Amino acid sequence: MHHNRATIDGRIKVTGMLAITCNAFAAFGILVFEFQSGGHGEMGSFYRDTMVWTLPFAGWGIATGIGLLRAWRWARISTLIFSGLLAAFGIVAAVAILRIPGGVDATRTQFIISKAVVTLLSLIPITAGVAWLVFFTRKEVKAYFQAGR
Repeated sequence: MHHNRATIDGRIKVTGMLAITCNAFAAFGILVFEFQSGGHGEMGSFYRDTMVWTLPFAGWGIATGIGLLRAWRWARISTLIFSGLLAAFGIVAAVAILRIPGGVDATRTQFIISKAVVTLLSLIPITAGVAWLVFFTRKEVKAYFQAGR
């Protein structure tokens, strides 16, 4: 499938905006929850501990989104790394969900339905990761980032 330059530019810009928006939302969310907990108790400790790795990842995502919008070469490589991690963690989540044994409180039907729904939801990051891996390794996309802006 051949994409023209305007289509490639549009998809890269949408991906960049998505990266900025989602990562800014994640950072804002974790900060709001930490503030709401007052920093006390188990939840305060959880949010504080989570910030140690969530905020750097969100910063990486925001920087990558900005880099995609400006067509910086390193941003394409960063997107490939992030996409691979996204797909890998999605696969790990799907396998973990499928390996959960039956619950005591739910009927068999409820358990199967909830397991199916959560497994299908875990396909979202897998699909996004693989789609970005395929798109950002295309020759036309590589050339787009090497054109220099």
